[in-house]
Amino acid sequence: MTERTAAVLSEVFAPWLINIAFFLVLGGATGAWPAAGAAAVGTGVVPMVLIITLMRAGKIGDHHVTAREQRGGVLIGITLCVLVLLGVLMMLSTPLLIWAGVWAALIFLLVFGVVTVAGKIKASVHVGLWVCVTAYLGLAVAPWWFLALALTPLIARARVVIQHHSWTEILAGAASGAVVTAIVYWLLL
Repeated sequence: MTERTAAVLSEVFAPWLINIAFFLVLGGATGAWPAAGAAAVGTGVVPMVLIITLMRAGKIGDHHVTAREQRGGVLIGITLCVLVLLGVLMMLSTPLLIWAGVWAALIFLLVFGVVTVAGKIKASVHVGLWVCVTAYLGLAVAPWWFLALALTPLIARARVVIQHHSWTEILAGAASGAVVTAIVYWLLL
C-alpha cells in the first residue's frame, strides 16, 4: 500500500465519518430520521468542529489527534458533546437502536480514555470504532454487516503505513472496540 493510498483510506474511514454513516444506517433501519440525524451530527459533525477549533487554537497538532498527550482534552470535549446529545434525544422519539448506539459512543469514549490515560497507549480510534460499529450493526441490524469487518486489516494497515499507529496500538484499538460492542450488546440490546 502506498502512503497516498493509506492517507486516503485514513480519511475515508475517519471516526467522524464512521459515526455519521453509522447513525444514518440506524436511521434507515428504524425510520427515526430526526433522532438519527441528531446522533450523526452530535457524534460526527460537532466533534469534528471541536477538533478543528482546537487545531486552529494550537491546542492539538492535527485532525487525527496523533499525539497521545493531546487526546485527553479532545476525549473530554467529545464526551460533553455526547452528553448534550443524550439530552437532545430525550426530546425526540428515539428508538432503542439509536439510544444504544449513542450510549455505545459514550462507553467507547470512556474505554478509550482509560486505555489512553491509564494504559498509556494511543489505541487506534479508526480501527476501534470500525470494529465497534460494524459488529454493532451485525448484531443489531443484519448479520451481513459482519462482512464489513473484513475491511479492518485494510484500515489498520493504512494507519501503520502513514505512521499514526504501531501494530500494538492497532490491536489495542480493535480489542477496545470489541469490548465496547460486547458491553453495549449485553447491557442494552
